[in-house]
Amino acid sequence: MDEQNENFEETALQMKKLMEPRAVAIVGASGKIEKVGGAITRNALDSGYPGKIYLVNPNATQIFGREVYPNLEKVPGEIDLVEIVVPAPVVPEIMEQAVRKGVKGAVIISSGFAEVGNEDLQNQVARIAKEGKIRVIGPNCFGLINTEIGLDLSFTFGKPLKGSIAFVSQSGAMCCGTLDWAYKEEVGFSKFINLGNKCDVDESDALAYLMEDRQTRVIAMYIEGIKDGRKLFEALKFASKKKPVVVLKAGVTESGARAALSHTGSIAGSVSIIKAALKQSGAIGVEGVEELFDITQVFSQPLSRGRNVAILSNAGGLSVMATDWCCKLGLSLPTFPAETVKELKAFLPTIASASNPVDMTGDADYERYKKVLETISKMKTIDLIISIFVSQGLVTSDGPARAAVETQEVCDKPILAYWMGGSSIMNGLRILKSGGIPVYSSPERVAKAAASLVTYSDFRKKIESSQLGN
Repeated sequence: MDEQNENFEETALQMKKLMEPRAVAIVGASGKIEKVGGAITRNALDSGYPGKIYLVNPNATQIFGREVYPNLEKVPGEIDLVEIVVPAPVVPEIMEQAVRKGVKGAVIISSGFAEVGNEDLQNQVARIAKEGKIRVIGPNCFGLINTEIGLDLSFTFGKPLKGSIAFVSQSGAMCCGTLDWAYKEEVGFSKFINLGNKCDVDESDALAYLMEDRQTRVIAMYIEGIKDGRKLFEALKFASKKKPVVVLKAGVTESGARAALSHTGSIAGSVSIIKAALKQSGAIGVEGVEELFDITQVFSQPLSRGRNVAILSNAGGLSVMATDWCCKLGLSLPTFPAETVKELKAFLPTIASASNPVDMTGDADYERYKKVLETISKMKTIDLIISIFVSQGLVTSDGPARAAVETQEVCDKPILAYWMGGSSIMNGLRILKSGGIPVYSSPERVAKAAASLVTYSDFRKKIESSQLGN
């Protein structure tokens, strides 16, 4: 165990130099933003990164008004990280230059390696990197983003918002799509790491770094192929003890596995073994992109002490469906004690229901939501709260949303929201999101998020109990 710890610590230090460079060189830099090299150059220079950025291209002397160097060895200063955007056959030569320059990290954007059957070329690059002690992300990847230091070495158009979610993906398109979605949904990220073909750095290496990264509170992963299952299992087990790891494993069918092989040159692996490994490690397995984002966001909330849920709503039907889903997923809705029911009835309309779930009726406003939330949040028998609002034309969504946010600020229990409607609930959604409360659009989605939060909370409690026992 101690040896395993040391290995992860050493890997984390190597990855830190790659993810937090003081100086970067872009080989294949371009002034044409319609090209990959140009888009990367534009993003890097516009990202607010305080370190040095050197542009390298033998066919240019200036790009965006910046001096350009013919090769890496002509760059006057030290380089921590080199990003390579040149044709695949040229990559080994650039890597040799990087070794001579003393570079410790490389991101290879170039495609044309194992994903098209050119394994010999990829192995050559990996061999040069290993001998030169350079850690490599890629090839065939979209790059990396570190919002903490304002470094964007990707070719996407979407500008990432700063936050606490790290996203590790084998697919570059997943990174691009996630960035675009996140900007629309106002979700912030800490790091984006696109692994591509994984000739060197893999998911385990990324986890070794992210589990120690102070900015990252939760790790989301999209995995196609697994090359070293034991290594990944150990990394997931270590990382899950410190922070939640949510994993979407693709290539779970025979056809999907073939697609994964042609996409990044990786074998998909046994589905049953992978599911068992995720469960044993404490990681949270999901089955779709929507679920990956849903579950990742729920960890903006504190961990849950137990499985007891209280639901409050301005629509009885929605609360019944949410109750069904919670019970299907192993959560409990305990009956409120008589004194709580009496307290709720004192200010609820006579036609309202003061039991669990609470139906506050369609005209429930800020005051009613706030009083019910405050009452429930004080109950020792309740561990998690789901607040539901549906647009009925009687009350605007911003009041109930403010009530949830204000309660969360003084409550140590997780609060989740299920908001149903269209344009009329947009203000409420913005208030919830800016207040850090995860909001969902169906009873199934909010219940699954709640169940995942409880499951991980139970896992963490078991880990802490075993540590105390030792």
